[in-house]
Amino acid sequence: MHGKKPAKCELIIYSHNYENTPSIEDLGNLVVKIQATGADIVKIATTALDITDAAHVFQVTVHSQYQHMGNQQLMIW
Repeated sequence: MHGKKPAKCELIIYSHNYENTPSIEDLGNLVVKIQATGADIVKIATTALDITDAAHVFQVTVHSQYQHMGNQQLMIW
């Protein structure tokens, strides 16, 4: 994004992975990378191939900052 965003505007940066769910480490690194862009809301969507993929997503959610309006928010599907 170029320039200054309007005060009442929140920036959503997202990543969609339609093939699989990355490892816990890779998901965590992705969250950090997106947060570093200045995103107000981080959204990650992955494709679960088995139950352990859901565990990866929950693990990252537990260890990630989750706040809303004015601070970063993490959304994972």
